[in-house]
Amino acid sequence: MTSIATPRLVLRRYTHADIPDILAFAAQPSVSRATPEIKATEAGVKHYIDQQNACQPFEMGKCFDLAIELKEERRVIGLVSAVRTEHEQMEIGYALAVEYRGQGLATEAAEALVAYGFDTLELHRISARTGKLNTRSWRLMERLGMRREAHLRESHQVNGEWDDEFIYATLANEGKHSKAE
Repeated sequence: MTSIATPRLVLRRYTHADIPDILAFAAQPSVSRATPEIKATEAGVKHYIDQQNACQPFEMGKCFDLAIELKEERRVIGLVSAVRTEHEQMEIGYALAVEYRGQGLATEAAEALVAYGFDTLELHRISARTGKLNTRSWRLMERLGMRREAHLRESHQVNGEWDDEFIYATLANEGKHSKAE
């Protein structure tokens, strides 16, 4: 797996040349809450890149992140994340730098990852989860054709306040991902 291209983006493995870009978005509070595995220091980002590059793409049970590179700027602006699990399933996630939100870029990246999961990895089910307060995230899941499967009440805290969690999913044979269409 080398990369996944969309009209505006390239989803790819990280390089050490990405360190300044990753530092810039990983330091943003809304991104750092979603990506606690990235320590927003040069050494922390280098360690994160090395860990990610040591993984096999979509290795069972391991979190595999891909950089979201904006083609026009040749800059890493976020990441998409995937954890492949048993029974031909995968959970996805995403994080995008604040200044690039609201332009459809996270949707474009997530759509590409979902399509890759169904078309190339031949998965049966793809899911995602987010806090109830993260309206942008669960609306993105709905744009992906996912349906809300669970509502976990007061399952985690955000800034010291209890928040509910939503779990969304889609199957290969339904909605916009169906091969029957």
